[in-house]
Parts: sequence; structure tokens; C-alpha cells
Amino acid sequence: MHSIFKQMRRSITYSEWFINLTATLAVFFFLAYFRLLRIQYDFHPEFLNLERSKVIFGFWHGRQFLLIPSFSHLHAVVMSDLSWAGEIQSKILSRLGYLVVRGSSKRKGTQALIQMKKVMENGHPGAFALDGPSGPVYQSKPGILFLAKKLGYPIVPVAASAERAWVLTKTWCHYLIPKPFSFCYVSMGKPVILTTAQGEITTHELDRILANWTKKADLTVQQSH
Repeated sequence: MHSIFKQMRRSITYSEWFINLTATLAVFFFLAYFRLLRIQYDFHPEFLNLERSKVIFGFWHGRQFLLIPSFSHLHAVVMSDLSWAGEIQSKILSRLGYLVVRGSSKRKGTQALIQMKKVMENGHPGAFALDGPSGPVYQSKPGILFLAKKLGYPIVPVAASAERAWVLTKTWCHYLIPKPFSFCYVSMGKPVILTTAQGEITTHELDRILANWTKKADLTVQQSH
């Protein structure tokens, strides 16, 4: 009997109508929830001089909730994994204005990167959870560097923080969800050019850069009290 109910539940939750319904409800939730937040945006002067369609945004997976409205108007291209949750996520993001390719660093990652490159060449910026989809936390995967080199685009570090938030400590990324009516801060940092006087940028250097911007974001919301 248990196996029958399990099969029924799976047939419902994996059905197209259920996934579409869940995605539609989630979109309404996000749009309503973000109206309850006080979000301040901060843009580095060098970012303001860039052509928006020729950049790649990089951020930590655990800080991405606040960034959902940040790139939708830019119609950024993002990667969503091939799981059931990834299917729902891709439909949510598509409804919010994103372009979504399916894949991850573990499954069909190379094909997804090639597809992202093609979409970006048609005039769309890219957006990457650097340590996604499954960590280790705060350790970048090399995919963003691969794309940035192929396209010749700068990487814009994006940091987000909230004055009051729930931190899901049982998730690998310590996912942060800002509490209603809290002050939130999103910064687009100084663009990272892939080659410097010291040589090429590595994932470790990218980690250090984004960590510094994240510390600044956390300090900004702490000082807002």
C-alpha cells in the first residue's frame, strides 16, 4: 500500500500541470514578498561604464534569494540543474524574465556552458552561482572563468545581505532569506578582468574577491541599525 501511495505522489508531483502550478504560485509569492523588503542597490563606478549585455555576474549560491529581481529586467541567462527541483526553478525563472539552460557542474555541464555561450553571444548577460549547485560552499567552479575567457567579458562580483534574515544552517550553502520589512543591500562590485599584471585570475582569487564584497555587504546592513 505504501508503495502505491508513493507512486501516486510521484506521478502527481512530477506531472507537467503540477510543476507549472507550483512555478506560477512561486512567482506570485516572490513578487509579493519582495515588495515587503527595503532593498538598496550599490553600483561600482566601473560597473556603470560597462555594456550590460556583455558581462557575467557571479554570486554565492546561499545569497541568491535577494538577487532574483536584480537580473530579470536584463533577461540574464542562468543555469538550472537537471533535477525535479531544477525543473521547477527553471520555470519560475523563465516566468520572471530569465533565459534558462539546463545542466550543472556534475551533469551535462559542458553542454550547458556551450549553450550559455551561444545565448550570451545574442546579447544576454550571464549570471552564475559560483559555488553551485552543491558546493563546497564559497568555492567557485571554473565554468564562469571558461565563459569569461571565451567571450572576453568581465566578471561582476555581486554581494547581497539583509539586516534581519533566516539562515538555513542545515543547507550546504547556509541559504539566506531576508525577513519581511528588513533592510537589504545588493552591490555590484568592481568588474574583474581575467588577466592582471600578476597573471590570470584563478578560482581562488575569484573566491577572495567575492568574499571581500560579501563582507562589505554584511557590514553595511549591520551599520544600518
